[in-house]
This record gives sequence, structure tokens and C-alpha cells, in this order.
Amino acid sequence: MRTIQGNWHQEYGKLKAKIEVLSKSQRHLMGEQLDSLSHKELQQLENQLDNSLKHIRSRKNQVVFDSITELQRKEKALQEQNKSLEKQILEKQKAKALTQQPHWEQAQTSSSSPPFLLADADHTLNIGCYQGRATIGGEVEAAEVQARINGNILPPWMLNHLNG
Repeated sequence: MRTIQGNWHQEYGKLKAKIEVLSKSQRHLMGEQLDSLSHKELQQLENQLDNSLKHIRSRKNQVVFDSITELQRKEKALQEQNKSLEKQILEKQKAKALTQQPHWEQAQTSSSSPPFLLADADHTLNIGCYQGRATIGGEVEAAEVQARINGNILPPWMLNHLNG
């Protein structure tokens, strides 16, 4: 049992000395307690710091390079996705234009009137102010008077332009 305690005591002393050496080295690396170092030790410390900085810069550059590579990969994927979406939009626009073209051509061939007269009969556009005209009997024409041209209803204010 005494030998076990002796081994533990020896091990403790070794570990304590090792901790002290590491603490002293750490303080030197941090630029502290350099007064006791000789010129040769300071030169070794400087070389050690230079090597550490080279390693740190190399690792930093590798991380930056990996980040740039990943961003370029993502950018390329997004560009491909944008091209695909652009093609889909163009295809939909072409399909929409093709489906609307026969209706437009049919409307153009079925009537020689301008396209604004082909509006749905339920919708009228009233612009300006219509004032009725007095008739011989002293009555005033109602504002609801409308004319039909090619099956479409025209508001009264347009009648003056057609008649005049």
C-alpha cells in the first residue's frame, strides 16, 4: 500500500511541474514575463509564434476559400433555377398569347368596328356629363337614352359624336 501512495505522490509532483511549465509557456506566448528569457529563448519564442501565425493564416485562408466555393456553388444553382423559372414564365406567356389570339382574330373578323366597341353589353363607360335636349313637346330626353351599334350599347354622350 505504501508503494501505491508513493507512486501517486510521484505522479502528482510530475503533473504539478508539467502544469507550471505549460503555464509559463502560455504566459510567454501571451507576451508576459519575458524579462527572464535569454536572446536565444526569445528567438525561439518568436519562431514558434511565426509558425503558429502561419498555421492560423493557412487555416483561415482555407476556411475563406471553402466559403467562397460554397457561395459560388449556391450562386450557380440559383442562376440555373432562375433560368428554369424564366423559361416557365415565357412558356406560360406564349400559351396565354396563343389562347387569346384566336379570340382577338375572331373579334376582328366578325366586326369592322374598333375593339373598344366589342365590350360586354352589361358594362358601359360614361365619361363627361350628358345634358338632355328639349323636344317640341317641352320634354327633356332622359340620360338613359342609349344607342346600339353592332349589338353593343353606347352611352348618350357618344351619340353626339356619331351624329355630328
